[in-house]
Amino acid sequence: MYELVQGVPLDAALSEIARFLAARAPFDALGPEDLGVLAAQTEIEFYLAGAPILTEDGGPVTFLRVIHSGAVDIVHDDRLLDLLGVGDTFGHAAMLSGLPPGFEARAAEDTLCYRIPVAAARPLLDGVKQREIEVGAGAPSHQAVTRLIRSPTVVCQPMDRIREVARRMTESGATSAIVDLRSQGFGIVTDRDIRTKIVGAGLPLSAPVATVMSTPVYTVPPERPGGEVLFELLERGIRHAPVVSDSGQLIGVIEDADLFAAQSRSWFGVRRSISRAATVEDLAAVARRLPEVVSNLHASRLRALEVVRVLSALVDALTTRALELAGPAPAREGVVWVALGSQARRELTPVSIPRGAVVASAPVPEEWSRSVDAAMSACGISGGEVVARTADEWASLVHGPSDELGLSLLVERRALWGTPVDPLPAVSDGVREGVVEALSARALAAVPPTGFDGDAVLEADGSRSDRLDIRRAAIAPIVELARWGSAVSGVVEGSTVERLQAAASGGALSEQDALTLSDAFELGLELRVAHHMEQLADGRPPDDRIECARISPLMRDHLRDVFRAVASVQRGLSG
Repeated sequence: MYELVQGVPLDAALSEIARFLAARAPFDALGPEDLGVLAAQTEIEFYLAGAPILTEDGGPVTFLRVIHSGAVDIVHDDRLLDLLGVGDTFGHAAMLSGLPPGFEARAAEDTLCYRIPVAAARPLLDGVKQREIEVGAGAPSHQAVTRLIRSPTVVCQPMDRIREVARRMTESGATSAIVDLRSQGFGIVTDRDIRTKIVGAGLPLSAPVATVMSTPVYTVPPERPGGEVLFELLERGIRHAPVVSDSGQLIGVIEDADLFAAQSRSWFGVRRSISRAATVEDLAAVARRLPEVVSNLHASRLRALEVVRVLSALVDALTTRALELAGPAPAREGVVWVALGSQARRELTPVSIPRGAVVASAPVPEEWSRSVDAAMSACGISGGEVVARTADEWASLVHGPSDELGLSLLVERRALWGTPVDPLPAVSDGVREGVVEALSARALAAVPPTGFDGDAVLEADGSRSDRLDIRRAAIAPIVELARWGSAVSGVVEGSTVERLQAAASGGALSEQDALTLSDAFELGLELRVAHHMEQLADGRPPDDRIECARISPLMRDHLRDVFRAVASVQRGLSG
């Protein structure tokens, strides 16, 4: 149940409502007089966490709601469709149609909403026919984050009282405050931190804000593109990041809501569901939703590079949570789960098999390994039995350069979970030459086709096929060249494009070859992901085999360029 807030001076309440709405579309288009009229008709309502706000069969919706604080889950058939946050609006479509909403809106945490009656909201919505009513509508992914900051910045000192900081946040409409730690950088406290940590730890409001802050803080430079920052927030499972200049000056705070384009945010809802999964069965249920999330992302016209990065971030979260649910770690320190291959590169597609391994300072119990494998298998993210070795064993390539798992851990890895005691293994001098030779051989063995003949692809060995294996033809050869080039340059982490850039910086590839291969890789990935999405839409399991007859003449020309570019670099490497 909700309750209208009473006992607040009318002019103060109206001023706060007007100030809050004026900062958010579409209300920011209203003049002061119209905004005052709208504020006068707006009511305030409060919902406890878990309380329903709208129900699927609750009758016609007669109010537009705007979230002032808290969060709202949009649910249908007990399935999370979306996650709404501060400033988001909901119920408008049902309000305009006069029909029940067709979904349930439920408070994800204690939530305060502004409720605007249909008579006041309809004229405003009619005037913005083509605009989505959600924070961040537009295309911020390529803009610098400093241009996307929407909320005022609250700065406080470590010893400021929680009560005072919370008051300042409320007055300014901010959902976080930055704690200035002087030479030690910054801390951050969010409205959620204040609520949960005070309740959980039983702290008084008079306690210093330093007792509830988080530090160290993930910060971003002002010129960083919004899309990249959004991915970082998703991967880290956070919603705020201070924007800090090279000189250490605080510019503001960017929130996930500032960065959302007009597209589905189901991926953030899934990310939260992963972190909340209480059992392996719960986690497996969330994992089954990933193909739909990827389809929604592709439908919203994200580039393939962005789609695979989101999928990789979600699989990272699944992997980490599966490890947590598998049981206590064998030791507090010295056991590290390392992502390998396409997961390490953040390039997972719907047909990719996530791969990982364990770096341990001491042997791990077989029971723990079996439990981890079972948890990951249940979630569909198992690449086989868990392999654990010491750092020295990995570094010495005990099974030789032909050991693909060992090779990947040395040259294509990313730590996901655990606390290392020693640095992760690196290529030692004793095996360096063998590693480079093995990578070079793999790069030369991944031979692309030579072209097309009618509705058939021509392979390098003279054979023909009516289907093009897009991964083998246009993805794997470039990935292998990038692995070789970056290893020669001493780089073991990063995407394929980042590895190609590192290879150029290290002199293994020319700048022009690296740029050509990067463009070719993105083209091949676009075609690959589009093929997967088409198969998922038809209810078929995705694969990498594309009917040549369905590849347009223009795309064939582009693919020929890809084949020639790869072959040219391979010729240079071989000789």
